[in-house]
Amino acid sequence: MFNRSAIRDITDWYQRKDRKPLVIRGARQVGKTTSVRQAAADLDVPLAEINLEKHITLEPLFRSYNLNELLLNFSFITGRQITPESNTILFLDEAQATPSAYACLRYFREEMPRLAVVLTGSLLDQVLHNEKLPVPVGRIEHYFMGPLSFEEFLAATDASKALDIIGMMTPETMHMIPDKVHEEMLSQVRRYILTGGMPYSVQTAITTDFHHEAILREQSALVQTYKDDFAKYVGRSDALKLNNFFTGLIGQVGRQFSAKQANEIALGTSGDGRQLKAALEQFLEARLFYRVQHSNADTIPLGSDVKTRISKLLFVDVGLLLAVQGVPVQSILSMPLELANRGIVAEQFVGQQLLCSKPGYLNPELYYWQPPKSESQAEIDYLFEQGSTIYPVEVKSAKGSSIKSIHAYIIKKQADTAFRISSSKPSIQELTAKISQKEKNFSLINLPFYMVNRLERFMRLLEQEGA
Repeated sequence: MFNRSAIRDITDWYQRKDRKPLVIRGARQVGKTTSVRQAAADLDVPLAEINLEKHITLEPLFRSYNLNELLLNFSFITGRQITPESNTILFLDEAQATPSAYACLRYFREEMPRLAVVLTGSLLDQVLHNEKLPVPVGRIEHYFMGPLSFEEFLAATDASKALDIIGMMTPETMHMIPDKVHEEMLSQVRRYILTGGMPYSVQTAITTDFHHEAILREQSALVQTYKDDFAKYVGRSDALKLNNFFTGLIGQVGRQFSAKQANEIALGTSGDGRQLKAALEQFLEARLFYRVQHSNADTIPLGSDVKTRISKLLFVDVGLLLAVQGVPVQSILSMPLELANRGIVAEQFVGQQLLCSKPGYLNPELYYWQPPKSESQAEIDYLFEQGSTIYPVEVKSAKGSSIKSIHAYIIKKQADTAFRISSSKPSIQELTAKISQKEKNFSLINLPFYMVNRLERFMRLLEQEGA
């Protein structure tokens, strides 16, 4: 069993007196069910697990909000007496099969507030969108799960030394890391990238001593499961077209995605732009893809200032992305990560870790920045807000690469600090941005890939220093 932040968060939720029914969202096989089971075990409380795919006859009771009869049925199914005062966790799993269970959570909150209720479902967002059921606004809590983060992966694979090294890093001491230790840490990043953060892939890596063929077999099986789900979105007749759209969108990961690219994909799959847009929304609801939105970076929150016409896409997991795209293992092992697969692998890795860094109760969102075409073609890969400050985060080699995009952002937004994520050793540089005879001094903080999960911590330290 992996030690995941989700398990701790579910445990904390259960122990709160003011808790509401908890809805856990996430793509298929990210570990939702296992995390709930482990949280109950850690709490040493009974778990009444109801797989709603196996009990669809409960649907009428959910629709009529007949809570007492529901509890009686749950008791019979589990062989455990469940009452409104029970210390049991009532776990409604695979809720996409009985979507009315979601609407019923309102009444669990109002009529049985002491009963701890958790609801999950891999295709829940998609089903709720189609069903248009009443939303229990204010009566539920949301939790969002993704694959294991890099640091969760290190813990799962017993790489405690690597975790300790990351924990020792400070802005004052990080530049002193020995070259050999730095290379060992990058090897851990490569291991994560090849494995990914999907729990079954990580478990396969552990049991086979990171045998890549076995890991790839597990990854391919999971991707096929995702594709098999397509028929559930649109029916079997359109599943083939959805599969073609999926393949086209995979090729757009890490690249700017606009109406032009959408039309090209649609034409190549005998579809149209409207169908592709609908397919993308379905993939987003299934959390197979994440949209990185363009923000003007003028105000906080970043989502209040976006351009909806252009965006970028990330896939659910970097290991699965490599499997789908057929990226050779040797290309990950033999060159700087920021150069592998035209830089897409590194951008996916960093974006995935930034998504993991968000608190679980927030629906994770990412943003990037690009100035008007008349000014520059520079692009900042990610924007990250901390407190009242927006930080630009660039994923780019620190050796021989220009940082025109960072210079453009520093001048345009009058920023004081930027982050660059790369394979190079950590350091802090005091530089001067120069664009069109304009200049501005700024600090460039270079962090290696293995420190990306600590990005927010470094930003907090900078906020404290500036206070």
